[in-house]
Amino acid sequence: MLFSQVPQPYALKGIFLDLNIAYGTSFGELSKRFGPHQSFGLGISYQPAKGLDFGIKYNYFFSKNVREDVLKPYRTDFGQLIGEDFLLTSVQLRERGFLAFGYCGGIIPFGSQHKNRQGVRWMFGPGFIQHRIRIQDDSRSVTQLYSDFGRGLDRLTNGFCIVNFVGYELRSSNGRINVYSGFEAIWGFTSGKREWDYDKAESSLGIKRKDNLIQFKLGWYIPYFIKKSELIEY
Repeated sequence: MLFSQVPQPYALKGIFLDLNIAYGTSFGELSKRFGPHQSFGLGISYQPAKGLDFGIKYNYFFSKNVREDVLKPYRTDFGQLIGEDFLLTSVQLRERGFLAFGYCGGIIPFGSQHKNRQGVRWMFGPGFIQHRIRIQDDSRSVTQLYSDFGRGLDRLTNGFCIVNFVGYELRSSNGRINVYSGFEAIWGFTSGKREWDYDKAESSLGIKRKDNLIQFKLGWYIPYFIKKSELIEY
C-alpha cells in the first residue's frame, strides 16, 4: 500500500508577522502643518485557507517637514531663540505620530495560484491616529520648553481614522518570498487635545479636524503556516 502527497493549489492558512516601511505625505488640514513623512511598522494577521484575512497593524511616522512654526512669535530676526544662558540657540521642529488599526482584507487573484498566492491586495479597517509637533532643543538651554508651556505648543491631536490599502501581494507556499507593496490612505477624524495654544493665545481643545495621509508602503511577511497534508491511497 502506497501513500502519495498530491500537490494542491496554494491554499495554506497561517499566521503572518508583518514588517513594513512607507513614505508619504499629508493632505487636507494636515498639509498645513506637516509635509512628506516616513514611517515604519509592525503587524500580525491570520490568513484562513479560504476567505478574508484579518489582523492589526501599528505604524510610527516622523518627519523634519513641519510647516506650522509654533515658535515664530519667540524667534529673533535670525530665527533663533534665547536660552537661559542668554545666548542664541537653534531649536528645530519635528513631526511625530502613530497609527494603530484593525483590518480585514483579501487578494483578488491573477496569474497562477498553484505555488504562490498572488494578486491585487486590498485592506480596509478602523483605527486611531495621533500626531504632534516635537520641539527639539539639542542644547537643552531653552528650559521653558520642558514645561506646560512646551506642551501648549506641540499641537497634540488624535482621533478615529479609516484606513484603505490597495496594491500587489505575493505569498509563496515555501515561505521564502512573502511581500506586498501599494498605496495606503488614512482618513483621520481628529480633534486638538491641548487646552491652550500659547503662540496663538487661543484654545484648540475639541476643535474637529480632518487629518488625511497617503503613503506608498512596502512590506514583508514572516509566515507560520498551518499545514494539512492530503493523502491518496493506492
